[in-house]
Amino acid sequence: MAKLGKNVSKSHEDKLMVLYYKSQEYYENNKNRVYIIATIVVAVVALIFFYFNYKTRNNENAGLELSKIKGVYANGSFQQAINGDSLGISRGLLYIVDNYGSSENGEIAKVMLANSYYALRDYDKAEKYYKDYSGSNDIYKAAANAGIASVYEAKNDFQSAAKYYMKASSQSKLVTNNDEYLFYAIKNYSLAKDTENLKKTVKELKKDYPKSKYIQQLNRYDTSD
Repeated sequence: MAKLGKNVSKSHEDKLMVLYYKSQEYYENNKNRVYIIATIVVAVVALIFFYFNYKTRNNENAGLELSKIKGVYANGSFQQAINGDSLGISRGLLYIVDNYGSSENGEIAKVMLANSYYALRDYDKAEKYYKDYSGSNDIYKAAANAGIASVYEAKNDFQSAAKYYMKASSQSKLVTNNDEYLFYAIKNYSLAKDTENLKKTVKELKKDYPKSKYIQQLNRYDTSD
């Protein structure tokens, strides 16, 4: 048994030596290729690191600028919210979107910018920035779709408005004003004289949100057969 074990051990060592020499031979024959692959791997890792570092820094910068403008926006000073103040203390939503629009805070700024343009009745620019929202937050996704709907409503395209209010209402169950979006969809289906979708949406509102305050307001729309 001892002799057999010694032979097995020696055979294993021989295989390792063969593997070692083959590896050395491969390395010597493919030295340049190995260097190139190693360089590419290091470069890719570095690029990934710098990319995520860049994204984090952009989001932080956008958040800082956003914090400076929120008070102005909340006070309804929409032109200043868009362009910032003359002293340059707050640079404005347009600056944030232009410079950090791909970050999550930059995406939030897009919705606020669109809201500001809408409040100033610049509907084309409002629509542009609502449609440009591509963030991950379901609340802002719903708000962007509702914003598009409000633009269509202002342009008397009631069918399209209803469509986007429906889209806003179905974004996520976590959005607290889904019943409001459904109600506005009902209003626009009524204005578009789309009786079929009007009745369907009234049923959906009553079924999914039986305690909604908007149910009491349905009598202003004709939903009779």
